[in-house]
Amino acid sequence: MKTANFFKYENRLAKTVVKKGGMSAEEAIAAAEARVEQVREPTLADIDRALHEILTLGEAQRGGVAPDLLSRMYDEANRIVAVGGVFGLGQLGEAAYSLCELIHRFQSAGRFSWPMVEVHLDGLKLLRHPDEHAEAHRSQVLSGLRQVAASVS
Repeated sequence: MKTANFFKYENRLAKTVVKKGGMSAEEAIAAAEARVEQVREPTLADIDRALHEILTLGEAQRGGVAPDLLSRMYDEANRIVAVGGVFGLGQLGEAAYSLCELIHRFQSAGRFSWPMVEVHLDGLKLLRHPDEHAEAHRSQVLSGLRQVAASVS
């Protein structure tokens, strides 16, 4: 039988945090925020691209369900869920999550409703620019989207 080889792993982050003179919590937060700012514009552009793709896929299904297009719509909405909140678009992420839930329920139930998708598309468009709408209005839109998704069983 061969003897096991053991390798010592050095965690550089832990070493930096533990040693005196390392980065303070405030410095670490500032550095992280600066790095987030570096990717803000490309990420917002990707969110806009995903939103455009969702709207295009939605229009392609206006006449009826196309399962492959519905799956692609789910994937694009999931991208928005993943990063929306980091850049101040948490409610857009919630609407995208509701669309994912709706699509999942359609796939599980074997049914499809264009008006239910269309209301989600309208909600996504509205929530992409949250500053243009009052908080109460945005909250009502999200509540309505959740109710629409929950109604499919």
